[in-house]
Amino acid sequence: MSFPDRRLTSEQVLALRGGLRLMALHQLQDADAAEEVAQEALERLLAAIREGRLSDPAKLGAFARSIAQHVIVDVLRSRARVKSLERAGIDPADRAPDALTGLVTGEELASLRIAMGELSASNRNLLRLSYFEGLTCAELGLRLGIPAERIRKRKQRAMDRLRAAFLGRMGHDASASPTLGKSASSKPALGGAE
Repeated sequence: MSFPDRRLTSEQVLALRGGLRLMALHQLQDADAAEEVAQEALERLLAAIREGRLSDPAKLGAFARSIAQHVIVDVLRSRARVKSLERAGIDPADRAPDALTGLVTGEELASLRIAMGELSASNRNLLRLSYFEGLTCAELGLRLGIPAERIRKRKQRAMDRLRAAFLGRMGHDASASPTLGKSASSKPALGGAE
């Protein structure tokens, strides 16, 4: 048995599905959750095979079980979080959809949008490409035709300006920030002489 075309036969999938479902059912004691775990584990397994992450067919079963175990742990953690929220008197349905949404208030988000609007178009574009599109400094450099080191410096200055504008809108002193409020004259001169 090998994966030259990076696929499994339907017989292999059915055999794995049954074993993964039993494994999940034993640990979760819930038939619906066990079925979902088996499906998710198979989906991840097939993706791993397509990506070439499993080259030894003899390890297929162990690889599938380890994936299923990770999915089971995720389910158990999710259940524990729900129970913890319920004990705290919080309806799990009312919680934020993700951690960032839970941490950022509406006022902060509005202030951030305004602060972004106060930046120059080039700084806004640089931050958008970096943080929202996930481009690295090297990728940004290639796209913008600028050396990566210069991109790093521009990005840091853009972040400093954004931070100052945001903190100012939120009523905080931007000069208290560790990277803001330092003038160029406060840095020691090159060569060690002050």
